[in-house]
Amino acid sequence: MFITVRYGEREEALFNPNCKTMLLLENIRQRCRLGEDVEVDLADPEGNVKHLIDASLRYANEVLKDRETFVLIKVEKDDDSRKPSYIPLLNDNEFIDAAFLARLSTRDQSSNGSAKGSRKRREGNKSNASKKPPKSTTPTGRKGKR
Repeated sequence: MFITVRYGEREEALFNPNCKTMLLLENIRQRCRLGEDVEVDLADPEGNVKHLIDASLRYANEVLKDRETFVLIKVEKDDDSRKPSYIPLLNDNEFIDAAFLARLSTRDQSSNGSAKGSRKRREGNKSNASKKPPKSTTPTGRKGKR
């Protein structure tokens, strides 16, 4: 299992996502020659941010698909705004176009939708759990003597 990360001047590197996401991001920072103080994440080719920082204790292979290609992005958090800004760390005008940058600047909608879906599933399970079990169908309701 591996993923491809594109960065720098049209460079690529293979990484094994079968580890915690925080370890994967640390390895990406080291191998892509970035400082320890640089906060990074990954985006798919369409510009959807994977938000690996938020899932630092999960295994990366639970979030990322095998053999996918990602763009390395820098995460900058501004004190004034709660929403971080993302800067692609790939210099490739053919790959990084206006559509990629526009999608990168907006919050990933798929993460919000999946959270709502899982909430609905949990609520559905609660309503099923509150139902009483069916009553006994024995005529007397007593246990048999032996």
